Amino acid sequence: MKQLMITALFSFFLLSANAQTGVVYTFTFRIDDELTTQLKVQSKEHKILNISTVEDMPKELSDTILLITEQMLGASLGSELISMVPEEKMVMAALPEHLMYLPANRFKKAVETYDSLDLFVNIDCHIAASGGVKVTLGNNSRSKVKPKLRLIIKTFDKSKTLLEKKEVTLKDFEKLRSRTFEKTYGISSLNTNEVTESETLNANDVLRMYVMGLEELLLQ
Repeated sequence: MKQLMITALFSFFLLSANAQTGVVYTFTFRIDDELTTQLKVQSKEHKILNISTVEDMPKELSDTILLITEQMLGASLGSELISMVPEEKMVMAALPEHLMYLPANRFKKAVETYDSLDLFVNIDCHIAASGGVKVTLGNNSRSKVKPKLRLIIKTFDKSKTLLEKKEVTLKDFEKLRSRTFEKTYGISSLNTNEVTESETLNANDVLRMYVMGLEELLLQ
């Protein structure tokens, strides 16, 4: 029994030593303004008032997206993944429609910083306001927007040879707010069936859409 345990431990360390390691060096995540901004028009004393409400996309959303990506994509690649996130003091305001706090590095800098790693990952995700189907809302109505998600993941070696490219487009988010996930990846809100009347996407909606897209992409 003792020898068996030693053999098992040796095998584990051997596998760990041989495992590839990689880094997500750039991650572009865009969400169309129409999906996060709700415009209300009200008449008061014969005047039209435009009241714009924008859904907050907090740092925790970016952190969670990266954590799930490292777990799911890393398992698919047989690699231990990390993310090349910027220091908070170095974070600049994101471009319109872009999530903040995600990696945004050039390939050359990533290789110079992590020259001992094997894989370098480039991710591009875009949630568009059109091209999909309407989402069922809490009052049994349908949303005006028709969200569509497009996800592209490219994996390179340190000489920038493209090792793998996967792409997926999801158009059916009709049951976005009544979808049950078998795996929650430690995220308590991911599995919640939350049906709301809001036309705008909140952080939980965005997270669930991304996970649905990533799951579909990794089936390829």
